Amino acid sequence: MNQWIKKLALNAVLTAFGAAMLTGCGKKAAAADSGVTKVVVGTGNAYAPYCYLDEKGELAGYEYEVLKAVDEVLPQYEFEYQTSDFANVLISLDAGKIDLAAHQYEYNKERDEKYLFGKEPYTTYVTYLAVAGDRTDIQSLHDLKGRKVKSSTGSNSVYILENYNKDHPDNPIKIDYVNNSTDEETITGLVNGVWDATILTKRDAEKLNKNYEGGREAIKVTGEPIQSSSTYFLFAKANTSLQEAVDGAVKQLRESGRLAQISKDVIGGDYTESE
Repeated sequence: MNQWIKKLALNAVLTAFGAAMLTGCGKKAAAADSGVTKVVVGTGNAYAPYCYLDEKGELAGYEYEVLKAVDEVLPQYEFEYQTSDFANVLISLDAGKIDLAAHQYEYNKERDEKYLFGKEPYTTYVTYLAVAGDRTDIQSLHDLKGRKVKSSTGSNSVYILENYNKDHPDNPIKIDYVNNSTDEETITGLVNGVWDATILTKRDAEKLNKNYEGGREAIKVTGEPIQSSSTYFLFAKANTSLQEAVDGAVKQLRESGRLAQISKDVIGGDYTESE
């Protein structure tokens, strides 16, 4: 009798196990049949209003809103987001941990050698030297020889500064590599002379002033643009199918006017066309 009970119990376990396996296989088959591919997007967590974490610790900003719109246009993909410091986003792309990098990336030759750039820009990015509001002695990179300039590792700004120094080794600009500084640290550092300059867009300089001491012009942009460029999503070199799909979606959003509207809603103006 006991053996019969044990046999019944064993059969029940085996039946349940088999049902679980079939259920699991069914879920995998359903996922495969859906034709939806997961895309892991890497972006930043401390660059408002582009990519940052809000008061609830949730991803917010222009990059996120554009990517959500892109995801809606592409039913064959499902975007999942991974945030990190700016310097670590491309490290994650190098390691294959993410499929798409989004952090206001401008084109430069060094990046182009390593990554696949999208062909459709989604933000203009015109940068200037930014200095304390009362300074009149700095108008160009030439005025910064021997002076200290704040920048961050891996940024296009530091790429510009490093290349300038290669061409002017006699009296190079002193680059201070500062990652993840707050807006207050940036503006007080310029005002107090910790740094002679940094590189910003006009809209970023305006944002810093707005949030500092009641909106007075503590800092200003000066001279002609250091670089006039646009920003693009980045992919692994071999990932042409995803790049082409995302480019198609960005183009559709631009032509429909939705990209410009997202820019107005999040950044405060249409920064999808030349400034």
